[in-house]
Amino acid sequence: MTIRYTLLMSYLLISLASALLITAMIFVHLREILRLEIDNKLQSQATTIMQQIDTTLFERFENMAMWSQLEVMQEIRVGDVDKRLTHVLNELHSGYGGIYEQIFVVNQQDEIVSANDKKRIGQRYPHTEPWLSVTHKDHTHSLDYLDTRQEQLYFSIPIPDAFGSGDLGRLYASFDWREMSRLLDAPLPFSPKDSPSYALLIDGAGKIIATSSILRGRPVQFAHLPELLLQMTGSTGSLTTTAGFLNDEEVLVGYANAQGYRSFNGFGWRVLILQPSKNALAPVWNLWAAILVFLSLTVLLGIIVSFWMSAKIARPIVQLAQFTRDFMQGKPVTPPLVKSSREITELSTQFSLMIDHLEQSRQDLVRVAKLAVIGEMAASMAHEVRTPLGILRSSAQILQREPGLSDIGQEVAGFILSETQRLNGLVTTMLECAKPRPPQFTRHDLHGIIGHTLELVQSHAEARRVRIITGLNAKNSFLDCDKDHIIQVLLNLLLNALQHVNLGGHVEVSTTAHAHTLEICVNDDGAGISDINKNKVFEPFFTLRKEGVGLGLTVVQQIVLAHQGKIFVTDSPLGGACFHVVLPIIHQEP
Repeated sequence: MTIRYTLLMSYLLISLASALLITAMIFVHLREILRLEIDNKLQSQATTIMQQIDTTLFERFENMAMWSQLEVMQEIRVGDVDKRLTHVLNELHSGYGGIYEQIFVVNQQDEIVSANDKKRIGQRYPHTEPWLSVTHKDHTHSLDYLDTRQEQLYFSIPIPDAFGSGDLGRLYASFDWREMSRLLDAPLPFSPKDSPSYALLIDGAGKIIATSSILRGRPVQFAHLPELLLQMTGSTGSLTTTAGFLNDEEVLVGYANAQGYRSFNGFGWRVLILQPSKNALAPVWNLWAAILVFLSLTVLLGIIVSFWMSAKIARPIVQLAQFTRDFMQGKPVTPPLVKSSREITELSTQFSLMIDHLEQSRQDLVRVAKLAVIGEMAASMAHEVRTPLGILRSSAQILQREPGLSDIGQEVAGFILSETQRLNGLVTTMLECAKPRPPQFTRHDLHGIIGHTLELVQSHAEARRVRIITGLNAKNSFLDCDKDHIIQVLLNLLLNALQHVNLGGHVEVSTTAHAHTLEICVNDDGAGISDINKNKVFEPFFTLRKEGVGLGLTVVQQIVLAHQGKIFVTDSPLGGACFHVVLPIIHQEP
C-alpha cells in the first residue's frame, strides 16, 4: 500500500466523520441561537414601538395641557370676537406640520367658538362620553373617539376659568392616526430583504386599533384576538401561533405591554410583531443547504489534498537542497518560499537568515575595506598634504596683501586660497570618515538644532534662490544626541539637497514623532535618485556629481549609526529625493 493511498483513506475517514459530527452540532446549535435571537429581536422591536407610541401620546397630552393654560383661551368668555384665539389655533396647526388636522374650542353651550378651520366656527359639537380618559398632571385628558374613516384620533381637555371656578369649555384636537401606522412600519433589523413582517396595536380590550401598512385593506381593523391574548403572559414575551387573518400561517410573535412614559402610565395597550416562521427561519434552511455543499466539497477536497500531500512533503526538501547547492556554487540565489510543516518552514527561514547575514557581512567587509583605504589615505595626506597646503595658503594670503599686486594676481591668489581650503576640507572629511569622533550624548531640542543649521545654510540657499520650507510637526522634539554631530548630518543633507535642485527650487525639512523615535525628512524637488543608486549613495566614493568625492553621505551614515539610528532614501513628494533620518529619543548604552 502506497503512502498516497494511505493518506487518501485516512484523510477521508477522519475528515468526513468529523465534518458530519461537527456540522450536525453546529446546525442544531445555530438553529437554537437564531430562534432565540429572533424572539429577542421581536420582543425588542415591540418594546421599542410601544415606547414610541407612549411617548407620542405623552407629547400630545403635554401639548393639550400647555395650550389649555394659554391666556388667550380666556377669549371664550367673549366668543373670540377679535379672533385672537383663532389666530393662535391657526399658528398651532401650521407649526406642528400636519400632526393635528383639527384644533377647535367649544364653550359650555357646546358651540365651537374658535377653530383653525373657520368653517367650523358656530357649529355645535356636543360633548359625549369619551372612549378613554387619563389624569395627567392634574389634568383630565380624554380620547373622545377614533375616526377610522378620516384616520383621526380626537383628544380633548377642559379649559379652566382663570378668573373663577369651573371650566369655560373644552379644547379639542384631532391627531393624525396614520402616525401610529408609520411607527408600526418600522423594519425588523434582522429580516431578510422583501420578507414581510406585521405589526398590530391592541387596546386593553384585545381589539386591534392600528396595523402596519402591509395589513391595510384586510378586515383586521377593530377585530378581537381573545385567543392570542390568553397566550400572552408578562409585560413582554414571545410565542409561536397561527394567525387567521394570515390564512392560518404559523407566525412568531413578539409582544410588549405599554409601560407609559414619565408621569403617563399608558392605556394598557400592547404592540404585537408577527413574523412568518418560514421567513424568519429561512436562514436556518439556507445554512443547512450550505452545510450539504460544504460536506460535498470536503469529500472532493479530501481526495485532492491526499494526492497533493505526498508531493508536498518532499517538495520543500528538494527546494532547500537545490537552494543550498546553488549558494555553494556562488550562483545568484533567492530563498525559496516554503509553506510546509513548522520544522521545514523554520529550516527555510534559518537558511534565508543565513544568506542575509552572509550578504550583509560581505557588504560590511567591502565597506570596511573602503574605509581602511580612506584611513590610509587620510593618515598619509594629513602629514604630506596639510603642511604644503598651509604654506600655500599663508603665501597666498601674504601675496594678496602686496600693494602693487595686479587684478590678475589678486584673482590667482584667491584661486589658490579657495582651492587650498577645498583640499583641506577633503582631507578633514576623509579623516572624519576614517576615524570619527565618538559622540557625546546630552539632551537637546532637535527643532533648535534644525533652526541653527538652517541659519548656517541660509546664505547658500539665497545664492541659489532656493526656498527652504519647514514642517516641524513633532510635539516632543527632545532627544539624547551629540549636537555637533547632528548639525553635521543636517548640514551634509541640506547642502547635498541645495546642490541637486535647480535655481529657484524647493527644499523641505520636516520632523515626525513616533513612539520611541524622532524622524527627520529632507525633501527636495531635484532630479531624484534612481532605485539602483538608492542602495549605493552611502558607499564611500560614490557620487553623482562630477566635482564630488562621495564621502559626505558616508560620514552621515556613520554618525547616524553611532546614534543607534538609521538612514535611508526614498522618492520625495516634491519630485526629487527624500532622506529619512530616524533617531532614538533616548540613547541606549551598547
